[in-house]
Amino acid sequence: MTLPRRPRAALASQRAQRQQSQLGWALLGTLALALSWGMGWLLQQQGWATRDFGRTVLACAMPYAVAAHLLYRAAHLPAAERGSLLLVTTALPFVLTPLGFALLQQPYSRGAVLLTYGLTVLWFWLGERWLMRQRAFKLLYWEDEQPAHMHQLMQELGGAQRETPLQLIRWPDHWRQDPGLCPPALAVQGALTVPAQDRPGETTQTLRRRILTQLKLHHIRLYSPQAVAEALTGRVPASTLDSELWQPDGNPAYDLLKRLLDLLVVLMLMPLWLPLSVLVGIAVRLDSPGPALFSQWRVGLHGQPFRIFKFRSMRHAPLATAQFAQTNDPRITRFGHFMRRSRLDEIPQLWNVLKGDMSLIGPRPEQDTFVQQFAEQIPSYPYRHLVRPGLTGWAQVQQGYAASAEETAVKLSYDLYYVTHYSLAMDLLIALKTVRIVLTGHGAR
Repeated sequence: MTLPRRPRAALASQRAQRQQSQLGWALLGTLALALSWGMGWLLQQQGWATRDFGRTVLACAMPYAVAAHLLYRAAHLPAAERGSLLLVTTALPFVLTPLGFALLQQPYSRGAVLLTYGLTVLWFWLGERWLMRQRAFKLLYWEDEQPAHMHQLMQELGGAQRETPLQLIRWPDHWRQDPGLCPPALAVQGALTVPAQDRPGETTQTLRRRILTQLKLHHIRLYSPQAVAEALTGRVPASTLDSELWQPDGNPAYDLLKRLLDLLVVLMLMPLWLPLSVLVGIAVRLDSPGPALFSQWRVGLHGQPFRIFKFRSMRHAPLATAQFAQTNDPRITRFGHFMRRSRLDEIPQLWNVLKGDMSLIGPRPEQDTFVQQFAEQIPSYPYRHLVRPGLTGWAQVQQGYAASAEETAVKLSYDLYYVTHYSLAMDLLIALKTVRIVLTGHGAR
């Protein structure tokens, strides 16, 4: 049974409701900044802190606002990713804060930055704990087969193996007979339904219309099982991928910012990766005969072909046809195994990033042979090319390397989720998870 609750506008999606709550929590969090400033003032009165302490706390309102904005923009990400997201979105703005003071040639207090950062993390962590407890995804349903269908869909997407905040509540029988008995307010975030054409029968359609009318009069949001599964797992369901009418859009404003960030990061790290490239290239030549670099044509942004560069990790031998690398592939050299585990073979692709063929983060580029094959099998496959391919991506950190057509279909479900939702916050989360993978060697072939 559902419980009466205080009336509120529930026609907004779960993402919009979460964003609304996060916005209110972030505004309330300015009290944490006021607390930091008050502590600084007391320390200054006791002679334990300088005048720079208070000024630094006030200046830290900027990284606090950036962290709040990143969390706001990432409200769509699955609940399982919230911890890592909180870590990276709060850390980055405060790590860059001393750089801002240095560029402006202004004195600042390191203690004030650390104090404000600690309070910011604590505040958003408390907010996340409260939001997750209050925002368990409670959905009404009225058809007996809907829970089983939802469970099957979650199993297909791997959501059954993780803890998901989903609770299905059955529409009571007495409301079914007389939907007007439904109370004025319901303690749910939405209702689960399917298109009318999937439920034939005049009686069924009449009951469905009466229930939907009551739900809309009560401002209850309607969700398809596919939309719920996508929100909880971070993958696009196969039924959506097979739809010829599903067409995601890009994000032109962020595309421009992302391109500038790619150039900035690669150029700043050039003193590190350029000498490392020389050492790795020498090691490749000493390990096995053949060239140090390996190049191959791949499909990139808007389906345009480009030549990708990698350090050669396999024995030098021409292939008649394109094929996937397998686990313990006998073609991989001794040093190649190490390069693949540590991702050192990907370093030359930083040149592709500089040229604009690739981005640091995005779907991995595929060979044209595979692109043609998968595009014929999956109508939505070409939409991977709405963004630049990347050195790492959402599919890589969630699934790992794809070594078959079946695994590529799974990878596509992650890639198209990224194409639909990509943002700075999501890219920061991918970067953090990539660092973890490089340190553990997960997903290498």
